[in-house]
Amino acid sequence: MAKGSAVSVIIITKNEAENITGCIEGARMASDDIIVIDSGSTDATVALAEKAGARVITVLWEGFGAARNAGAKVALNDWILAIDADERVTRELANAVGAINTGDEAVIYGFKRQNYFLGKKIRFGEWGRDKVYRLYNRKRVAWDLSPIHEHPVGENTTHKMIGGAADHYPVTREEQNTEKTIRYATLNAEKFYMRGKKATFVKRFLSPAFNFFKCYVLLLGFLDGKEGFAIARVTSYYVWLKYDLLHKLYLREGGVGCSKCQ
Repeated sequence: MAKGSAVSVIIITKNEAENITGCIEGARMASDDIIVIDSGSTDATVALAEKAGARVITVLWEGFGAARNAGAKVALNDWILAIDADERVTRELANAVGAINTGDEAVIYGFKRQNYFLGKKIRFGEWGRDKVYRLYNRKRVAWDLSPIHEHPVGENTTHKMIGGAADHYPVTREEQNTEKTIRYATLNAEKFYMRGKKATFVKRFLSPAFNFFKCYVLLLGFLDGKEGFAIARVTSYYVWLKYDLLHKLYLREGGVGCSKCQ
């Protein structure tokens, strides 16, 4: 895609100094209008983003969807490509973004993510099948306000996949794996609690084992070697933790609604 296209890029950040420069450099292949929505970084994220030529907007953190919506409001273009700081727009993806039909405002476009774990490209398991829907027109679509796993939504919209893939580096250090797992499990437990989802015995104790088996065996994660095993293990732990935290949320309310935990 040529610079100056009809697409703006939105990046949400907090303490992403190690990622933000590379993220913006990749985004430059898709657009000249790059907006960083920062929620209170205490490292060099903001300075590095401004140095790389992005516009930086500081917001109070109200969730992923709210931050993305805040970015879309100040974008110069109606078409929005939303990415995270640990993602990189590739040339192939930029070209695919540039080839979309911008006249069809009701389409939400998705693309694949090529995931890396501690520097290794992951080809199998759930990480090898990853895709996200992140390209949309703000006149028809906005992000929901779910605490986690937010989605772009709109009335009478359709979903289409485009070519290319974003490179994704969610884990570059061992400690990140544990930190992210706990953070996202906590957010998911809160989301489930608000929706009245049950923390059943099956969910708490059988689902973790099944998810390990699914990731490592059924989806061929073992072909990714020790990294595939590590991903399957942390996936199993994540499933157990989010339902264990959900169960404890009900217990913390003095047993109110704890019948949902049975």
